[in-house]
Amino acid sequence: MAWFKSSAHDLVERVDGYLEILAAHGVDCRRLESSSPGRIIYEDPYQVVVMPEEEPDGRTAGRPDGRTC
Repeated sequence: MAWFKSSAHDLVERVDGYLEILAAHGVDCRRLESSSPGRIIYEDPYQVVVMPEEEPDGRTAGRPDGRTC
């Protein structure tokens, strides 16, 4: 999963607009925020890509439904 860093203000500000476009085309998406999205496998000044950590019950941390995408 890829996450924007909170310091990437220009990119984070665009997310709600992207969600509106996706919703208009029937694509179910939502904005999530996390202080611990998982184990970082890539990082640059604007984003991190992580491997989600599993909860003891097998669900993926940070997602209420346990999905990773």
